[in-house]
Amino acid sequence: MNKTDKVALYIDPPSYHFLRNQLFNVNDGRLNGDNILAPYAQIKEFFNSNGVTVNTADYLLKTKGDGARNIYVSMGMLSNYLKLAQRKDTVLSAFFAMECPIVEPSMYESLKGAEKHFNRILSWSDSDSLVKFTGKPIQIDRFCWPQSFDDVHEELWYNIDRKFLTMINSNKLPQVYWQELYTERLRAVEFFSRTGEIDLYGVGWDGPPFRLGKTRVPNTLRRLHRTLLKHWQRIRPDPLLAVVQRCYRGQAKSKSETLGQYTFAICFENMILKGWITEKIFDCFFAGTVPIYWGA
Repeated sequence: MNKTDKVALYIDPPSYHFLRNQLFNVNDGRLNGDNILAPYAQIKEFFNSNGVTVNTADYLLKTKGDGARNIYVSMGMLSNYLKLAQRKDTVLSAFFAMECPIVEPSMYESLKGAEKHFNRILSWSDSDSLVKFTGKPIQIDRFCWPQSFDDVHEELWYNIDRKFLTMINSNKLPQVYWQELYTERLRAVEFFSRTGEIDLYGVGWDGPPFRLGKTRVPNTLRRLHRTLLKHWQRIRPDPLLAVVQRCYRGQAKSKSETLGQYTFAICFENMILKGWITEKIFDCFFAGTVPIYWGA
């Protein structure tokens, strides 16, 4: 490739919510964290300053070929790469397995096929640890979750007027119950709620849990099912969930500011898996909160 060749980078985000370049909008907090999209914005800024345009992959799908050499990277999306693999102007550079396997087992099952098309497959873990989900060993490169900050939040770090214990998580359940920690979080909250020693924040604790992962069930039916579960919960309340709801304090407007109000925070990962370390423990470090951690 000559230096004069036009190069464009297209990133398929982990969710359709971040198409139309919303992936680079640092003010979008739908991923449950402060500035959590900052690494993507930094990528865009870096490559733009070096003459490489960066967009989300929906813009690539709209182009018919404008003479650019397109570099395609997927952050977990599997719906577009086979179509793009047929284009001579596009290189399938990397597939990042972003989600943990008990949430998206179908994604890991599909890596055997994706490996044939992408130059590299990346995961937090390694091939041996993931073979239960991939079905066979595949070539996997390691990557670590990028953090949005490189120092502590000083105004929060030095806060000494703190309450005892918190947990910030959404009310969710995985597709697969193997080495999972979703229910362990619930048990921990229930234990400390008996004596009123914990404040719970997050999405969805005022109703039944959300089932994560892709399924063949249409979203309309999934929403209907959850509505029915909400009605059933009023008739026959889940005793464990009812106890947990007593310490529910709603959504945290700012994760870091909320953590900074507490001495300790329960920050279990989604599952126990080699290499699976996400932002949860680092959020505590930034805010000067002691993490009660369980994970990799």
